[in-house]
Amino acid sequence: MPSIIKKNEAVVAPFYKNGVSLQFFEIDFGADVSAKLTATTAGVRSPVAAALDAIAQTVTIEVIGTVQADSGSNAGQLLRIAIAAPGGDYPTQKYDGTNSETMAAHLQDLVRAVGTLQSVNLASATVTAFTF
Repeated sequence: MPSIIKKNEAVVAPFYKNGVSLQFFEIDFGADVSAKLTATTAGVRSPVAAALDAIAQTVTIEVIGTVQADSGSNAGQLLRIAIAAPGGDYPTQKYDGTNSETMAAHLQDLVRAVGTLQSVNLASATVTAFTF
């Protein structure tokens, strides 16, 4: 079947079906959390669930990816999420009321404040913005 070329074809990126802009972030837990997605039998929370819960207190998480590795060295410690960003990406501002910071830095502060769960010290976790 021959290909049909549309004369005025264009791609507009980013585009979101529901009209809400999404801003993407990657959480690096600094340790393999792939087997720590649930609470322990002793009732210790998942570090992943606790980090996401801390983030969800401030913004709406729309998409949660799967725990992944970036190139073998970070096996099981990376998690990508997308948050609703009405009106476009969050600007640099005083999210904590005192320091001017990016949304990634603010989310990192929230995750780091969770502490240590299931031997994963979230005080060393990082959150960075990314694009597809």
